[in-house]
Amino acid sequence: MSGDGWFSMTELINKNYPVHFDNFDLVRDGGSTAYSAISDGRKYFLRVIKPAFYDTAIKAAEIQVFLQQKCFPVPPIIFTKDGKPYLKEKRDNNDYLYILYEYVEGEESEPENDAEKIGELLGKLHSTMKKYGGELIKRDKQFFIGRYIDILKKKQYAKTAEFERYGDALWNKIKDLPRGYCHGDMYCGNIHKTPDGKLYILDFDTSCEGFPVYDLALICNKTDYFNYDESGYDKSKTVFERMLPEYQKHSTISQAEINAFYDLIALYHFALQATIIELHGIDCVDSVFLDKQLDWLCRWREQH
Repeated sequence: MSGDGWFSMTELINKNYPVHFDNFDLVRDGGSTAYSAISDGRKYFLRVIKPAFYDTAIKAAEIQVFLQQKCFPVPPIIFTKDGKPYLKEKRDNNDYLYILYEYVEGEESEPENDAEKIGELLGKLHSTMKKYGGELIKRDKQFFIGRYIDILKKKQYAKTAEFERYGDALWNKIKDLPRGYCHGDMYCGNIHKTPDGKLYILDFDTSCEGFPVYDLALICNKTDYFNYDESGYDKSKTVFERMLPEYQKHSTISQAEINAFYDLIALYHFALQATIIELHGIDCVDSVFLDKQLDWLCRWREQH
């Protein structure tokens, strides 16, 4: 950002928030641009959401405020002077969103070390979100599988039909699972662990009405996404089995959901691959990579 840009953002934040900052230090730049800032010796975290993710970020902030009000462990959002959880800005005919958080010291969780605590955390998340009265976007076959098949057809990938048959069979196995709130991106980087061992959940941008058990499958997934390793099966199963008893103390889970654990990891491959290609462009993967993904899925199905 240019010098003028820095001044503009600093001025905008100081004008609209009850906290004064001198500057912001860039942390990362992706779907949103993240900054750290200090005010009177206290550290804060600022996200500037780009236009493409504007609507989902508003919904994510609303969910986070709901959880914050329920005393669920999420990084606290700092409200603007007029009592809003975010600040809107119109710039160059585009909408930008600013969300300011208290900074939570720590690092990403390690499911193999924290399986029981994570199980408890997710059980409480799903139980608490049953009281959420807001509307959630519904995720169905098109999101989880159809997007990817559409991309493969557009690329004229030679083995598209094999992926499509796999996806149809997979969806038929999981389509009738119980539905409810699903975080949708529950990997270890979105569970934050403080030095004293407290866990926080981050990043609600992919929240949806979907399969709650999908969150458990994702956080327990200890497979190598790029290279198939048979040991990933047992590693994932072990973490899942450790999480379940603590999860069940706070939220119900059916035997059908438990049985679908491995199918949901396969489903994750379809959904994640579609998202990666949407973000980086249709030419970010080639036929060799897609062949390898198909082989991964076939070997996973054969093993379990």
